[in-house]
Amino acid sequence: MPVLDFGQPMNSIIQTAFVTDDIQQSMEKMTELLNIGPWFLFENFKLHNLTYHGEPADFELTLALGNVGHMQYELILPLDAKASPYRDVEAQRGLGFHHYGVAAMDFDSACREYAAAGYREVMSAAVDIGARATYFDTMNPVFGMIELIEMRPEVEALWTMIYQASVGWDGSDPVRTLA
Repeated sequence: MPVLDFGQPMNSIIQTAFVTDDIQQSMEKMTELLNIGPWFLFENFKLHNLTYHGEPADFELTLALGNVGHMQYELILPLDAKASPYRDVEAQRGLGFHHYGVAAMDFDSACREYAAAGYREVMSAAVDIGARATYFDTMNPVFGMIELIEMRPEVEALWTMIYQASVGWDGSDPVRTLA
C-alpha cells in the first residue's frame, strides 16, 4: 500500500477530527495530555462551493491541525448556530469525536464508491488550495463520518509540513498560523 509523505497509507485513515466549543482550551489540553503539537490554527477557515445535504450552505468555522506521530488531529469550532454536520453531531451526542479523514487520490471515483455502497453525502466543499472534501454518513458502521480528502500535491505538502513540525517538537510556539 502506498504511503504518503507524512507517513500514513493512502486510502486509509489520515486524520481524526473533533468538534469543540473552545478551540484554545482544546489545543492546550490535547497538547498537555496527548502530546499533540504544534497546532496550526486556521481562523475563519474558508470553504468554497459548500453544500450541506445537497443544498448550498454558508456556515463558518475555525479549525486547528496538529500531529502526534504520523496521525493528524483536527479540532473544529463552529462559529455560528447554522445547521452543519458539526451541529448535527453535537446535537446527537455532544462535543467530541466527529469524523475520520481518508486520503483519496482519485477523489471522484472514491466518492462514487461510497455513494454506491449506500453512504449518504452530508457535506461537500473545496478549500483555498484547490482540494475538495466530502463527508459521508458512516456513523453506524464506524462511529463517525468519513471525510474523503482529495490528496493533491498541495494538500500532501501542507500535511507533511505539519507532520515535520511535530517531529522532535520541544513544546515551543504551540499554536501557529500560516500566512
